[in-house]
Amino acid sequence: MSTTPDKLVERYLKHLEVELDDLPRDRRREIVDEIAGHIAEARTGLEHESEADIRNILEGLGDPAEIAADARERFDVQAAAPAQLYRPGWMEVGALVLLLVGGFIVPIFGWLIGVVFLWLSNAWNVRDKVIGTLFVPGGLGLSVLVLVLFLAESGGGVSCGAVTNLNTGARIPQPCPDSGTSTNYLALVGVIVLLVTPIVTTAYLAYRLRRRPAAATA
Repeated sequence: MSTTPDKLVERYLKHLEVELDDLPRDRRREIVDEIAGHIAEARTGLEHESEADIRNILEGLGDPAEIAADARERFDVQAAAPAQLYRPGWMEVGALVLLLVGGFIVPIFGWLIGVVFLWLSNAWNVRDKVIGTLFVPGGLGLSVLVLVLFLAESGGGVSCGAVTNLNTGARIPQPCPDSGTSTNYLALVGVIVLLVTPIVTTAYLAYRLRRRPAAATA
């Protein structure tokens, strides 16, 4: 699919702005305006502007990364060093594992130890730590317990009365009406959410851990 000349120029200038991001704003604006002026001047000399003509103009100006490197040298600006990813230690790994399944390893206390590791670590900020603590307390241990209780209650069979057989005199239990079916569905949805939330929360904390710069602090 062909690209319009204006789109090519816009994409080139945006790329240049990204490469110049570590320069002061006024210097960055100055360079982008200068390059945009060169492009506009070159376009005015084209009799029948085409996509190939614009590509030739942009190639003649050079790669935006090279322009940015020349600008840094001209204005004596050091290129920013790439951020290093945070390398998790035993405390971070322990926090993730115990927050999720600590309730199975040591009931109640396993999850609490995970919370302690979470708050002692410098890998997450306060918002992350609050999320890890509140969603869901107890982790999967509590969620599975709630699921077991729900299944036991829903499968127990509740009787709403009985009728007497006139021939034998025996009383026959009668099932409850289906009026509570919608409530059971809502409860089931709630249990499913309770099961999924600790997994999602742990995945979020793991993602934030990998995105945290090496010099992160709480």
